[in-house]
Amino acid sequence: MTGTKILFLEDDILYQESIKDILEEKEFIVETCNNGQEFLNKIFENVYDLYIIDINVPQIDGYEIMKMLREYNDNTMKLVLTSIPNSVINSFKNGCDGFLSKNTDVDELILRIKAMIKRAYHTYKEEIELDCNIIYDIFHKKIYKNKNPIEIEIQSLYVLDYLIKNRGFFICNEELEKNIYPCSSESKSNVLRYHIWNIRRVLGKDLIESKYKSGYMLKATCA
Repeated sequence: MTGTKILFLEDDILYQESIKDILEEKEFIVETCNNGQEFLNKIFENVYDLYIIDINVPQIDGYEIMKMLREYNDNTMKLVLTSIPNSVINSFKNGCDGFLSKNTDVDELILRIKAMIKRAYHTYKEEIELDCNIIYDIFHKKIYKNKNPIEIEIQSLYVLDYLIKNRGFFICNEELEKNIYPCSSESKSNVLRYHIWNIRRVLGKDLIESKYKSGYMLKATCA
């Protein structure tokens, strides 16, 4: 199953389950954790599109989590969702990309999440045109060619997804590996070369440009 993958840090289990159910109804893929250490364990083993973070959680609080993510240069979008009063300024100082109170209307929460995901892709739309007949659905991570769905290996899809987010810029192997594989992975550059070959095989060899020492670039398109 592909789609926007969210990690939700929240220690109030009833609230956690309620928000998880709402997001899954909107076809987001949601994983949850109850404390800061569990959050770190999950991001060590997995890659996500968005973190939703409560501040007042056990073991490692939300502020410390965001500091650690910033020190690691984790570019994943971070939405603080909390009931802690007067926490907006500290949340942004510690690296969040968005802030909402827990008493915010659910519809606004969904809109904010979608807006942040679009921001990650530098677009205002839910689909990005990669070529004259190739469309990428950013929320479901699906490719369409001439309006027909195109199947591609999941890890190759993650490589393409990251290149789409950074289209128009060369991305080196090290950055690709860091952002498409979890920290626990022992990925190698020759595996990346396979995925680039696979993307070119499916979508056309001219879509991705490669340059020695600079890495790979998805040619810029209108978003």
